[in-house]
Amino acid sequence: MNLLKKVAAAAAAAIAMVGSVTVATPALASDVLWINQDKVLSISNARTALSVDTPRGTVQIRYGTYNGVQYGWGRALNAPAGYTLVFEADTNGDRIMDEGATAYLTGSSAVWTWGASTSASSARAFRACILSSSQMSCSETSSRTGWW
Repeated sequence: MNLLKKVAAAAAAAIAMVGSVTVATPALASDVLWINQDKVLSISNARTALSVDTPRGTVQIRYGTYNGVQYGWGRALNAPAGYTLVFEADTNGDRIMDEGATAYLTGSSAVWTWGASTSASSARAFRACILSSSQMSCSETSSRTGWW
């Protein structure tokens, strides 16, 4: 397991324990820009790219423009408390998470993650999922979107 996956796994476990929101980003050189949840919520032209109804609620990839830059983020609708919304960003085209953001689900109607900048490159892709406390990545659940 590489260092990034270990950091992401530790972050997901910590979130599940303390019920807070965090962003797990690697200490690697990357051109991905991140905005926090308040900035994501302020985006007025938000659109849904992917939406999947699952037994754990609806999980979505959303996108929109903030200060002239397009961002994508994960959103969960009507998901039960005790799960974690995970937003995975692939930056090199291998469709394995390189960076990510998480949000602890509290049973509210809508929860969203931080947003990551999109790219014209097909190497950049996003997916989102709803994980139980024993799961560490979107690869481990069927409660997920495809890559967008």
